[in-house]
Amino acid sequence: MSLDLSACAAWQEEMRARVERRDRLEPVRRVAGADVAYARSGKALCAAVVVLDARSLEVVAQRVVVRAVTFPYVPGFLTFREAPAVQEAFTGLGTCPDLLLVDAHGVAHPRGFGLACHLGLALDVPTIGVAKTVLVGAALPPGRRRGDPG
Repeated sequence: MSLDLSACAAWQEEMRARVERRDRLEPVRRVAGADVAYARSGKALCAAVVVLDARSLEVVAQRVVVRAVTFPYVPGFLTFREAPAVQEAFTGLGTCPDLLLVDAHGVAHPRGFGLACHLGLALDVPTIGVAKTVLVGAALPPGRRRGDPG
């Protein structure tokens, strides 16, 4: 498999201009979470999306997709490895949430366009990346009021 990582990076940089950072969320009635896990062999991945009622936290819909890994692990390019499976799981839910939380980076990505941004644009759903590690920048403690940068 021949990878053109410079073309992938250029696409990410082009797409980041389409990300809307303004808060336009209406009341969130349904919230979804998405994550991807890998088989120990590294040859298959499992994408899961679960939609909850935001008030009761009851499961409204869920879907899991298992498929072969077709893109190698390359730091900064996880979206090319995971997005197709998450999109497939999401589109098969039969319902659309008001908000999607993804175990991935969004704008806090070296090129400002991580998996969370990719999914938000592709699925046309407000999306927030909830990553476990910092790739770029520094995390500040939250401010005292909503919208405070820290």
